[in-house]
Amino acid sequence: MYSPNIHVETYGQGPSLVLCAGLTQTTANWRGIARQNSHLKWTLFDPRGQGKSHLGVRPYQLDDHVDDLKFVMDTHLANEKPTLVGFSHGGRVAIRAASRFPERFSRLILVNCAARTTPLRRAHVTAWAKCLELGGVDALAWASLPTIIGVNILRKFDDLGMLVKGMATRNSKEGLTAMFEGMSGYPDIVDDAKKLQCPTLIFRGALDPLVSEADCDDFEDWIQDCRISTFAECGHTLPLEEPDQFVAEITDFVGPH
Repeated sequence: MYSPNIHVETYGQGPSLVLCAGLTQTTANWRGIARQNSHLKWTLFDPRGQGKSHLGVRPYQLDDHVDDLKFVMDTHLANEKPTLVGFSHGGRVAIRAASRFPERFSRLILVNCAARTTPLRRAHVTAWAKCLELGGVDALAWASLPTIIGVNILRKFDDLGMLVKGMATRNSKEGLTAMFEGMSGYPDIVDDAKKLQCPTLIFRGALDPLVSEADCDDFEDWIQDCRISTFAECGHTLPLEEPDQFVAEITDFVGPH
């Protein structure tokens, strides 16, 4: 029986959401939003190799992450058909999961998720992996800070070292190395995206240096029932930069279901 050691937290009551966090993220990044919006039921978990979840067999392939999500569903949401939310790398996991198990999810929400591996995007990820190799998690955190943290968050911190410390204390070099090694072998997203059957809402921060309007155009071409919501003043950390609007739009999207 498949029984990984995946750390799971649940909050609130109401329409059910299960959330796939991004690279270097853990439940700690989403716990505040979940606790403050208890009209929704939030199921959060640490991806393998991040936070309190296990390292497991390495490197991590895309379907390893999907299998972990399915385990969370089977053990915590067995009788529910939640909305699946995927942030950044978690969005790629969510698309794969929704294409493999369409009967398990009612709706799909993608947050700052890329549609293609462009040369610039490949350069970002390769540079982060090299920083991790040469300097550990602290070096990765400093290198990625200007791109993965939006300006609305950065302006709140005079000491940027606090943001770096948060990432470094929740992650290990071993786990993130396994993530990067596996990502190089992911299949193209288009085939999975074209299989999606559920209504899909896509959030994008207009100031996000990692995800462009072209990504949203691709998703609109590939996904039959899809709509885009762009936050004009947000970067990659959109849910933390404008949490009230983010949750309001989610509530409206899942409410009629």
